[in-house]
Amino acid sequence: MTNKGMFEDAIMLEQRKRKIKTLNKRVKQLMQINQAHQTINGKLRSELDIEKKNHTLTRENLELDVREKDKEIGRLMKKLQNKSS
Repeated sequence: MTNKGMFEDAIMLEQRKRKIKTLNKRVKQLMQINQAHQTINGKLRSELDIEKKNHTLTRENLELDVREKDKEIGRLMKKLQNKSS
């Protein structure tokens, strides 16, 4: 191998090292981004679960209100019928 070839190999090796270092840095950045996204996703899923539970409770409360109003209307209708008889 000539001296020139040795220097070219050394230059190529140094370029590869720099490229690998750059790629490793980028992988580290992407892993941090991924971790942040997972954290946000977890929080959003928790909030969604809470909203679903609140929605269910609200729906149940509305159904109870409707039943109570129906009972009251029925009671008043009977009262009216008794008065008109």
